[in-house]
Amino acid sequence: MARSFLVNAGALGVSRLFLSVSQVLALPVVARYLGPAEFGDMAIAMTVVIFTQLLSDAGLGRSLIRQPTIVDPEWNSVFWLLAGVGIALMFAILLIAPGWSLFYDRPQLQALLWALAPMPFFGAISAVPIARMERDGQFPKVALIRTVAGVLGLVGLLGLTISGFGVWALVAQQLIVIVVQAAWATISSAFRPGLPRRFTPLGGHIRFASDNVGVSVIYTAQRQAPVMLIGALLGAAPAGFFVMANRFLNLPRFAVSGPVSQVAYVRMAAQQQDRARLAETYIATCHLLSIVVFVPLAILAAGAIPVFNVVLSDTWEAAAVVFFLAAPGIAIELATSTLGVLLQAVDQTRLRLWMVIERTLLRIAAVAIAVQFGLEAVALTMTLFAIAYTPRYLSFAQRVTPLRQADVYRAMALPTLASALAAAAVFWASMHFSDWQMLAIAGIAIPVTLAAAALPRLKRIRSDLALLSG
Repeated sequence: MARSFLVNAGALGVSRLFLSVSQVLALPVVARYLGPAEFGDMAIAMTVVIFTQLLSDAGLGRSLIRQPTIVDPEWNSVFWLLAGVGIALMFAILLIAPGWSLFYDRPQLQALLWALAPMPFFGAISAVPIARMERDGQFPKVALIRTVAGVLGLVGLLGLTISGFGVWALVAQQLIVIVVQAAWATISSAFRPGLPRRFTPLGGHIRFASDNVGVSVIYTAQRQAPVMLIGALLGAAPAGFFVMANRFLNLPRFAVSGPVSQVAYVRMAAQQQDRARLAETYIATCHLLSIVVFVPLAILAAGAIPVFNVVLSDTWEAAAVVFFLAAPGIAIELATSTLGVLLQAVDQTRLRLWMVIERTLLRIAAVAIAVQFGLEAVALTMTLFAIAYTPRYLSFAQRVTPLRQADVYRAMALPTLASALAAAAVFWASMHFSDWQMLAIAGIAIPVTLAAAALPRLKRIRSDLALLSG
């Protein structure tokens, strides 16, 4: 019964993990050619692009997936609507670029943004073809497209970096990935756009999309606010350190929690009339994610400085400190992250919107205060906020399901204990062994601790996978 879930989530997870690990393996090369300030400039420029990319899809693809039947005129109307939105967003970036550059007093930002401007257009025209592939259960093919696009982007990054193109190598990587994905998805999908005529009314889709756009924009503001605040108040180099730490912190987001959420959404949508079952499914995802996410993040955080010294060089030690302080908070957020798709599945997008607004405003306020005290204070604040806000976060699930918070905490208890003990041992070892020895110790500690957290719960894990597979 767990086969379909494992195949779909596994395909997406392996793809994202492969790409994430590949990028990490490339970082020792890239980090020796590019400095923190160049990474910071790219991060500040990408803040604008990321927001436009959210609008380029607008959640309309997910709204189409929710429909019980495929109505071709409806899908065609959404495609042309998004194509128009993508063009408008491209020109919006071109107009914003001079002011963005002036605000940060970084002249190079204007050229970077102009080069990145086509990205929302390519994202827009690929949204419906990809949605059709997901609707047809073609998750392995979606994973293959993303893998190949990512590999080609990585090859471009390394080649241009070594050739001395500087920050433009990062720009080229982004463009290669988005163009390859859009072209291949368009060819591979069963969806074929017709002529832009006889548009179908999209009122229900627009309502769904408007709530989801609000959620996505605000949630992204929550994630991008530290980069913007650090860049504006502390400078491009500290922003570069923060972004580098987040490249590692986001590995489990891309490789694990993202794919799990993507596949769990389809299952939760099918369970939307059985709210007790939905609560069980959400707890199952929290349990599985806590095992897979807590362990590696805890061990890598405990050995962050020696690991970063080996992988990137001691130039990036400040990024290791950020990773160490922020990792616990990121782990908690990822383990509970499928609440968002649960609310989508039961068509509670407005509740999800208000939840994200509240969380974002509080988190940005906390970070805005912390940035006055330096980069490390921002990272620590992210963890303290995640811990303090979790009970409130879970209360939103209780509004639509008979969820008990104690069940969520109980599901995550053993992974938390195993991770904490392993982290303490690795931290002690970091004071007695060399950097290279610590890299080996961390590599051994992760699978051993994963086994310690999973083996006593094999029966529960099988049950969770069966629940997610239907």
